[in-house]
Amino acid sequence: MNAKKPTKRELAAKRKRKEAAARRTGEPLKPIDIWAAQIVECYEALVRPGYGEDKARWYVEEQMRLPEWIIPNPDHQYEDEEDED
Repeated sequence: MNAKKPTKRELAAKRKRKEAAARRTGEPLKPIDIWAAQIVECYEALVRPGYGEDKARWYVEEQMRLPEWIIPNPDHQYEDEEDED
């Protein structure tokens, strides 16, 4: 009874499956994790069709700023509102 010894590739694939399963059974994603994943996906979606890395980085930095719930406005007013007096 000679059991076939797994190759390095098979062992690596098995390890990756175990790691992925461990991540799935962990705690649910926090809003900051979801936001960060959206940033990465947006960047990759821009670079993939041919945007330059600089243009993609610029777009992500300009259009996808930190949400209000990460760094709240200390006086709880919208920044666009001016004194109405």
